[in-house]
Amino acid sequence: MCLSSTLSKLDNTISFFHDAYSCYEDYLAASFPFGLYKQIFLPSEMVVSPTSFGASTCIFSADILNDEKVIDQIIGTRIKLAYALARQWFGIYTSAEEPNDDWLLDGLAGFLTDLFIKRYLGNNEARYRRFKANCTVCQFDVSGATALGSPDASTDLYGTQTLGSYGKIRSLKAVAVLQTLEKQMGPDSFRKILQMIVASTRASRTLSTKEFRHLANKIGNLERPFLKEFFPRWIESCGCPIMRLGISYNKRRNLVELAVSRGCTAKADPGSDSHVNGDIQEGATGWPGMMSVRVHETDGVYDHPILPMAGEALQVVELQCHSKLAAKRFQKTKKGSKPDGSDDNVDASTQENRTSMDSPLLWIRVDPEMEYLAEIHFHQPIQMWINQLEKDKDVISQSQAIAVLEKLPQLSFAVINALNNFLNDTKAFWRVRVEAAYALAVTASEETDLAGLLHLVKFYKSRRFDTDIGLPR
Repeated sequence: MCLSSTLSKLDNTISFFHDAYSCYEDYLAASFPFGLYKQIFLPSEMVVSPTSFGASTCIFSADILNDEKVIDQIIGTRIKLAYALARQWFGIYTSAEEPNDDWLLDGLAGFLTDLFIKRYLGNNEARYRRFKANCTVCQFDVSGATALGSPDASTDLYGTQTLGSYGKIRSLKAVAVLQTLEKQMGPDSFRKILQMIVASTRASRTLSTKEFRHLANKIGNLERPFLKEFFPRWIESCGCPIMRLGISYNKRRNLVELAVSRGCTAKADPGSDSHVNGDIQEGATGWPGMMSVRVHETDGVYDHPILPMAGEALQVVELQCHSKLAAKRFQKTKKGSKPDGSDDNVDASTQENRTSMDSPLLWIRVDPEMEYLAEIHFHQPIQMWINQLEKDKDVISQSQAIAVLEKLPQLSFAVINALNNFLNDTKAFWRVRVEAAYALAVTASEETDLAGLLHLVKFYKSRRFDTDIGLPR
């Protein structure tokens, strides 16, 4: 429903809606809980907020309506409409038992929305959005306002933690936490829990964190000790784990030594309550779970689920390599070189390439499937980052590689060429190609003879200029 002047935009905007509707009904094995669903689009000066939810009704600002000529903003509009529909199941039909349980309904609605994105907008779009959302949460999850279900934080902040930017961060964090639980118990078990919550035969139409925790144990088969540590750490406190990692290849033993430094995004305040500042009694030394490290070697890909989320602040973990280098004849040490074979006269990029050639490692990734909400800082040789960008097909892996390469203090032409090749790869995901274009612009400097800028100009001309006359089309 909208004003007559925007009818054409309305038809184009909601043409997808049946897909979201059928996606949710199929996943939940339940029909829409109300007889009708009405979407009302009003001019922005007539609405209090961009989106208002009600039973079988949702009111939007007409600013989100787009005609068929707009192809980029329509993606965001469809996601907003899909989230509003998911809210009818989780938030309207099923409501929170207490104010501290609001995070759960918000997170479940966001979880359904991510499911729609994956099915109808593609796996790349879903993973890319979730990766960026997790990065945002880790950046701003630093205070008690982002503790999802902390009664102390809610009392001190008088409910303002759900408004504005904090509300958005809490919503993103709620979805990430629920996706972590889904990966722990398996997608089938998690789906059964959601189906049980919205089932018409269920006596109560409210949901609490305590009941959901019980369902995770009973239906999801998650052990009580894990849940006893998981919920206080992720729900009742703030902060995300920070993992700083670096590698060293031991050639004699053919293994990777992985150095780990653990931390938290939230800084503990000795004078405040433990639930608000994130320094709680249970699980205070870390987070429950085991993070996986994926090693890409010359002979294959190997996953090592051996990195505990909890433990000492500093730790060294050993990863055994499966590939072996061919035997090489030892070269004589050049005059002026160090006993270990390094040379002071060789630049950093040459040493990086030499290191990568002396090991069977192509590149390494930490938590490649985003099983945990964590801020990860990983250090590996530059050539391994280039390999990751050029050979890994995962959009998250590509985005991580670009983020590292564009911030290098010393840029080489190998880095510039890798970014340019990725930009020109039409099979790559378009959002990551945009990141590569920005990276080329950032890296354009006199040190590289403005090579990044020249590549961008060439890319633009190849698509906007007539090849015969050399002028814009």
